[in-house]
Amino acid sequence: PDGHFNEYRPMKSTKVLEKVTSAKPEFTVKDADLPEAFDWRNKDGVSYVTKNLNQHIPQYCGSCWAHGAVSALGDRIKIARKAQGADINLSVQHILNCGNAGSCYGGSHLEAYQWIHDAGGVAYDTANPYMACSSDSKAGICPHADWTCKPENIARTCNTFPEMGGKCVGLE
Repeated sequence: PDGHFNEYRPMKSTKVLEKVTSAKPEFTVKDADLPEAFDWRNKDGVSYVTKNLNQHIPQYCGSCWAHGAVSALGDRIKIARKAQGADINLSVQHILNCGNAGSCYGGSHLEAYQWIHDAGGVAYDTANPYMACSSDSKAGICPHADWTCKPENIARTCNTFPEMGGKCVGLE
C-alpha cells in the first residue's frame, strides 16, 4: 500500500542448495577470546572492504540482493589477499543482465552466488558498470537500452568514438 516492496524474493527456480554444517560458534570460540570491537573497514589501520555502490543511482533499482552478494564476494577476496593489490570490484550489472537470480524488482542473493559459481565467475565492474537496469525495468534510461545477456552486456570495451569508426564489442 505504501509503494514499497520487499527486494528479496526467492525465484521460481529456487532449488535446495547443499547445506554446509559446522559446529556452532559457542562451541568453538570462547567469549573471552573475542575482541571488544571488530571492523573490517579498519583492522589495524587497514581497510579490507571494497567500494560501496548506491543501488538507486542512476535511478531506482531494487537490486540489494545483487549488491549484497557482489560486495560480500569482493570483500572476501580482499580479505583472502590480506588487502594486497588492487581491489577486485565485481559487476552487479552482469548479474542483473545474466544471473537469472532476480531483477530491479527483487531477487535472491543465494541464487546470485549459485549463478556465479555455475557460470564460473562474474565480470569486473569496469567492463560492465552498474546502470540500475534490468530487462524488465521501466524507469529512467532502462527502456531505451538492451539489458539481455549477450556478450556486450556481460563485459565490453570500446575502441574509439562511433563517428571515428569505433565500435563497442563484447569480451570473452
